Amino acid sequence: MSAPRFFVDTACRPGLEVELHADDAHHATHVLRMHGGDALIVLHGGKAWDATLIEGEAGAVRAHVAKSRDESLGELPVGVSVLQALVKGAKFDDVVEKTVELGARRIVPVHCERSYADASRHRLDRWRRIARSAAQQARRLHVPVIAEPMGWADALQAFRGDARPLVAYENAPAGSFAEALRGIAGARDIAIAIGPEGGLTAAEVEAARAAGCALVSLGPTILRTETAAAAMLAALAAGAGWW
Repeated sequence: MSAPRFFVDTACRPGLEVELHADDAHHATHVLRMHGGDALIVLHGGKAWDATLIEGEAGAVRAHVAKSRDESLGELPVGVSVLQALVKGAKFDDVVEKTVELGARRIVPVHCERSYADASRHRLDRWRRIARSAAQQARRLHVPVIAEPMGWADALQAFRGDARPLVAYENAPAGSFAEALRGIAGARDIAIAIGPEGGLTAAEVEAARAAGCALVSLGPTILRTETAAAAMLAALAAGAGWW
């Protein structure tokens, strides 16, 4: 079993002691039952370090950094932004967790005409905690960004990068996803966009076309919005040969 991994806010170097976040400290000592001297890995700035646990007072937990680790895995070779329409309840939690596990570097909550949910400060904080936990579990080297919410048209314009965004659309023709992949080969940054539970409106589809987006099919079945993001990201990674 590999050592547990925790992101820290301090730049690491051999011999340094760094403090774990409160949630990570609780997880290490109460869930994993770790004790002083146990091995762990700390991460900062895309680098991983071997360390040992130091139990402090009043619940504080620190790690003594030993040496850097040579890790090149854990990240997709391109930056993928997930533009996800807001959904009710805990469904957005699932989108964050699964797309982080699959390699997304940024998740943007998007207001659409048929979105019936908000992105309160409380929910944003929760999604950021979920992203952090999922990144640690998935052996990521970076904590993906949970961005401030945006409107549909603004998000499509803001995340064009060096490749046109790919928009999941149930009326797109078969084979459109594969065709779009060929059109973005070699891109360094890619955005994928998923509409709300009720689907995109005609105006939102036209806004996507006006922004130069590729409307792509995810297959013959109709996916739930919280499923579509993970399916699209997995297909993108597989189709581009990243796995």
